[in-house]
Amino acid sequence: MKRIWFLAVSIFPLFLLGSALTLRAAGAEAARSALTLEVDAAEPDGLDEQTVYEVLLGELAAQRGQMDVAADALGRAAERTRDPRLAERAALAALYAKQYDAARRVAALWVELQPASADARETLAAALIELNRVPEARRELEQVLSAERARDNLDQAFLRIAALLGRAGPRESAVALMRDLVNRYPDVAAGHFALAHLAVRAGDLDAAEAAIERALARKPDWQDAALFKASILVSQKNTAAAQRYFEEFLKAHPRATSVRLHYARHLIEQKQWERAREQFKQVVTDAPDDVDSMYAVGLLALQTNRLDEAESYLKRVLTLRPDNDQARIYLGQALEQNRRYGDAARWYGEVKSGEYYFEAQLRLGIMTAKQGDLPKARNLLHALPTENNQQIVQRVLAEEQVLRDAKEFREALGVLNKALEQLPGDKDLLYARALTAERLNMLNVLESDLRAILEVEPKNVNALNALGYTLADRTNRYTEAQSLLTQALEQKPDDPFVLDSMGWLHYRQGNNGEALKYLRRALTIRGDAEIAAHLGEVLWVTGDRREAESVWTRALHDAPDSDALRDVIKKFKP
Repeated sequence: MKRIWFLAVSIFPLFLLGSALTLRAAGAEAARSALTLEVDAAEPDGLDEQTVYEVLLGELAAQRGQMDVAADALGRAAERTRDPRLAERAALAALYAKQYDAARRVAALWVELQPASADARETLAAALIELNRVPEARRELEQVLSAERARDNLDQAFLRIAALLGRAGPRESAVALMRDLVNRYPDVAAGHFALAHLAVRAGDLDAAEAAIERALARKPDWQDAALFKASILVSQKNTAAAQRYFEEFLKAHPRATSVRLHYARHLIEQKQWERAREQFKQVVTDAPDDVDSMYAVGLLALQTNRLDEAESYLKRVLTLRPDNDQARIYLGQALEQNRRYGDAARWYGEVKSGEYYFEAQLRLGIMTAKQGDLPKARNLLHALPTENNQQIVQRVLAEEQVLRDAKEFREALGVLNKALEQLPGDKDLLYARALTAERLNMLNVLESDLRAILEVEPKNVNALNALGYTLADRTNRYTEAQSLLTQALEQKPDDPFVLDSMGWLHYRQGNNGEALKYLRRALTIRGDAEIAAHLGEVLWVTGDRREAESVWTRALHDAPDSDALRDVIKKFKP
């Protein structure tokens, strides 16, 4: 065999300068470079000028994305030189260009030259499938599996074949072919696993479920297969069955950390915060240095109002990742909700720079107000530099919050009015002004601002909910309220505040049974003081005073300063 050296890049100046004739003339000398092509010794002068031209043309065409030209040129060079590498490149280029007959022809040459190559046989099989010559494709893939079995590599072979068949045009033929191959090795779990993947790509979820069941029957602790089964159940919109399966698998295999993590994320998607927190806690127990899971427990504990637990886990996160300023923000929020304003301020103050600095400074200003120094808090907020309109709005809303918390509603309204002169039409400022106006009994301002938001964003859930609730609570315009809240629920059927509003509307209309259904569901999703106040009132009015007192007592434990709770208790238990 003679060796000819060739570097395609070296001919780019020739290609840019001119013609194919120039390329032909220069080709023989340019071909002495980095890619070795082995040619038949019967060709005494090595690569002839025509072959060099075909190779260069094919390489350049491939680099330019002209895969049909590349396939033709490289195919001719491969047939002339019988070089397996050229045959490989030509076959792949022809497949890409959807020239399936050409791909079959040159892939067959590749198999002839390298009969032990799995890649060659798989490429030939791909071309044959596209030509609907399935029996021939099956023979090639059977050869691949036979060879890989001898090398004890059937698992990877099945996965490769599934990927190959997944790209094939005729999906039904591909699935049927894969099923035939798997049936030759029925005890190989990976085969059934690969078939399940292919069936999903073909849209046959029932076949996929049956295949993954067979894989798990042969390898019951296989986490990848378990996760795939759960994903199939979710795709079938059978989330309850998916949850049952997760729980059954984890009961049988409690150390299956990967499955447990996916289950925890699934529970978050289902807004089952408590269950998700339990799963992440188990992951942390099994893997004490898993900072991401530790962080998840902290956030979920904060979400479910387990403030001491949130503090503990977030501090552990910061011990392992001291540069996590976002964790400092969340830790400050946990302490703030626990009314430990000084401790919260210290954690916010530890954020010295970076993307969370501005938010930390806003919270620091709010904490200063909550510690009783409203003038200092406002000065801190006024001194905080802003870089864009978004930060201006955030700063205004922080000042509005400290004024509202201090029941300085007129002053808060003035701050919002001034800001809206600078940023007219800003929906966040309009929404805040609407809520402040409600506290001042300025319902015309509230309705005007919320409708201004809805005119621009008809599906704004917050505006729909706020206006719907206000109309239900402060007027007798129940039909309008029903329309607004129905639109909000269509977009966010599990939003606890929208559920609360709809429940309150039913109560105002005298539909106490419906009201209780909505309010119970809302409080289950989120333990909010105002929701508890509403539920307790409906329970009291319907005669279940013991449960009403229980609901109020639990809520007061978490939110002792809630005006909504104090007002409703005073109303019924003066």
